[in-house]
Amino acid sequence: MTMAGEGLQPDEFAATAARAVTACTGLDVRAQAQNLANDGLLGIVANEEVGGLALPLGFAVPVIAAAHSGLLEFPLLETVLVGRLLQSSLPRLAAAVVSGEKLVTIAWQGEAVAEQLGGAMVLSGTVARAPCAAKVDYVLVRMMAGAAALIPTDAEGVVAEEAAGLDLTVPEHVMRLQKVEIPAGSILPVNTWDVLSSDANVLRAAAILGSAEACLALAQEHASTRRQFGHALSYNQAIRHALARQKLGLESIRHAITRSLSEGGGLVQRDAAFLAAATYGSSISEGALQIHGGMGFTWDVPVHRHLRRIRTLQAQGDASGLIGAFGRRYISEVAPFAEAEA
Repeated sequence: MTMAGEGLQPDEFAATAARAVTACTGLDVRAQAQNLANDGLLGIVANEEVGGLALPLGFAVPVIAAAHSGLLEFPLLETVLVGRLLQSSLPRLAAAVVSGEKLVTIAWQGEAVAEQLGGAMVLSGTVARAPCAAKVDYVLVRMMAGAAALIPTDAEGVVAEEAAGLDLTVPEHVMRLQKVEIPAGSILPVNTWDVLSSDANVLRAAAILGSAEACLALAQEHASTRRQFGHALSYNQAIRHALARQKLGLESIRHAITRSLSEGGGLVQRDAAFLAAATYGSSISEGALQIHGGMGFTWDVPVHRHLRRIRTLQAQGDASGLIGAFGRRYISEVAPFAEAEA
């Protein structure tokens, strides 16, 4: 019987994740991996055969939320997904990922082009938005038809460019692949990327939820303790209304995630959860930044760091492109009815 069948609830992992994130403060990426692996967090959704806990994706939601609430400087979302993805095709490597022995990440943008050379595959192209790619052992990249390939970062022909992006603590890299030769077994099947992206959108929503919760808590504390003209900031009715709207947005994200993981949840609901988080999460963090004023841009007050992370997650999931896809789908569905009425 799996742990999911023993009455465990996802929220029970939130406290463990929060403690693990705190324990990772100041450690390098590999030491963080060992800490997180010892608490069972890297393999929370991976099979027991590779050292995981074999729990549903919903159990990873509070873990990812806690990680981003604490601004964990480790690609946890990518590690959790890749550990499960490799468990059938590359079980030994999956076990190494779950145990923290090998570090992995995912390049969320770009596509590699493959050609067969004997028993190996040769990959070329440019991929981007790969968190911590300069510090990991493998990077997962997209290929044509939704297939994916796992590439060693130290392979000949792999060039990681200097980190860029908004999130300074989990930097993203552009990787150029110049005729990189990998075994055919490192190529994952067609449609792998679609399933991966769907799961990633749920966890991105959870990550944004964690950052938004942290921002709202900081804003509430600042508004209740900061005094101007003899009163706390929260004495101002406009600020109280703003905090109430932010709380409503936070609960909207939470509801969207719950619905996406319910029995009737599908690809549309998962994408919608990510878009809800991207929309409300940005609004909450920007509102918290406004309440803090100039203090919110200092390193000691991490509101701007959460906003940077939320914006990064939006870009990794291509929120603007997803909104366009939703719009085109809506138009295609209502067009026949509009023509019939005409």
